[in-house]
Amino acid sequence: MSLLDIEDLSITFPVEGGPDVPAVEGIDLSVEAGEIHGLVGESGSGKSVTARSVMRLLDDAEVGAKRFDYRGEDLYDKSEAEMRQVRGDEIGMVFQDSLSALNPVMTVGEQIAEVVRHHGDVEESTGLLSELRRKYITGTSTSAPSWRRAVSLLETVGIPDPETVATSYPHQLSGGQRQRVMIASALGGDPSLIVADEPTTALDVTVEAGILGELRRLCDELDVAILLITHDLGVVAETCDSVTVMYSGSVMERGRTDQLFENPVHPYTKGLLRSIPEGASTGGELTTIPGSAPEPTDRPDGCPFRDRCPAAFDACSEPLPEHVVDDGHVSHCHLYTEGDDPGEVTWDAPAATNGSLDGTTERTHTEVTDG
Repeated sequence: MSLLDIEDLSITFPVEGGPDVPAVEGIDLSVEAGEIHGLVGESGSGKSVTARSVMRLLDDAEVGAKRFDYRGEDLYDKSEAEMRQVRGDEIGMVFQDSLSALNPVMTVGEQIAEVVRHHGDVEESTGLLSELRRKYITGTSTSAPSWRRAVSLLETVGIPDPETVATSYPHQLSGGQRQRVMIASALGGDPSLIVADEPTTALDVTVEAGILGELRRLCDELDVAILLITHDLGVVAETCDSVTVMYSGSVMERGRTDQLFENPVHPYTKGLLRSIPEGASTGGELTTIPGSAPEPTDRPDGCPFRDRCPAAFDACSEPLPEHVVDDGHVSHCHLYTEGDDPGEVTWDAPAATNGSLDGTTERTHTEVTDG
């Protein structure tokens, strides 16, 4: 049984006086214990919304699923009080913007210690008056178990001189340090799963490498599972054990990382791989995917990628089928519905324009190569 198992997830945002906005539709997602699972796709693909649905942080959205299980229990059957225990105790979250997520008037040590008191295994009062006294008058004693645990967590995530950093305010730290503080806070309740929403956004490459290496180490040494939200396939290649590729609210392909990089199947996955420097054609130019993702209220019927895909044909207007490529490797694409190998996809071919997929009813996708 997977640690996190989601089947047929749909998320819709009601709009007063207008049509509802479907953010994601038909999402299947599973995360195994002790693995890093990458959720990848361009901006607007529904990655962050899917991540926040795991924490039940979408109060203004309508969320539905055939199954939304964590450790075999449906998260959406739990009361809000029960979910407050799940958040922090079982599932931690690292938000994208650490400066906004951290309290600017509390030291980072106080913020981590508060998480430890409420979700960790320490016997300290967590009543309202006790917390207000710590927050505004006395602070947490440096000899208290929660403070010692906070300092230990800062050391765990690789922050030098954690005793001093614990007494610092968020604005006194660098972006990389703040992200490590966010990870330390997420670890405060010893969770089994951490949801990391683009934790290295706006960081330079050396800091990014350090943060990703820290996540990998925590996963390997503490057996923590991580759902890593990213738009960067380079990050996926270096960090993740498995990956789900999303586009415009739908899953295009999923499998182990080595499967997707060695044998990408969906045209969108191939386009993403061709757009990173390691997969670029010779001549110094990166291959791009023409066009842009459709608005959630204006997705085409069938495959949402069909208006940009150089291999699109008539069947792409039908609901997406599931094609099992290999054990654990699945693609949702009409190119494989007839059982033959359609060959590779090149981005030299023009994409369909204005939603037009004119042609005969027989298969008419472009004969292409990977060059």
